[in-house]
Amino acid sequence: MTDALHVPRGERGILRVFVADLTLAEMAHMRDPGPTPGAAFSGDDAPQDSHDPMAALLGLDHLDPDFVELFHSDDIAAIGLAAYLAEGNGVAADQIAADQARLDAVQGPLLIVFSAAFAGQPATLRPDPRLTLIGAYAQETPPVRFEPLPDASARGVTDRPAPRPPMSDARAGGMVATAALLVMFALVALVVWIAG
Repeated sequence: MTDALHVPRGERGILRVFVADLTLAEMAHMRDPGPTPGAAFSGDDAPQDSHDPMAALLGLDHLDPDFVELFHSDDIAAIGLAAYLAEGNGVAADQIAADQARLDAVQGPLLIVFSAAFAGQPATLRPDPRLTLIGAYAQETPPVRFEPLPDASARGVTDRPAPRPPMSDARAGGMVATAALLVMFALVALVVWIAG
């Protein structure tokens, strides 16, 4: 049996690995529970259709099933559990090294629960006595690297002057009035010159 396990709010990148003492029929039911018995009834006495056997196995009401794996060790016998965690799920090799012999010796049903199964919410897991925690492992997060752009034309031009803001109506009107005054001044000057 495994003691209560606490999942903090916003946890990311952790996976918990359990050995599950389940029969093949129980595994099949966990993967595809079907409708809850009595869900077709209506009225106050009808059972609620909220049965999630995978979540119940961990003492919870709900888990995101997209982030829970339940399979038999025979399914990964060719590579072993240690390699499956490291190569298939991005767990750091140095975390696996200490437990490698124990991980690869595991036989039977395995349950892997990823942090994303809790949707960022805090949770207290109270695993069923049929579950035994093997370990919790952090997935490696590759550092963010910025590669240089391959071609100078892809980089753009940074020394180009900033575009001018669009001309306001008042400015445009002022320019038209100034031009009209200059034209009138030129006409008056021409009339005075011809008359003189």
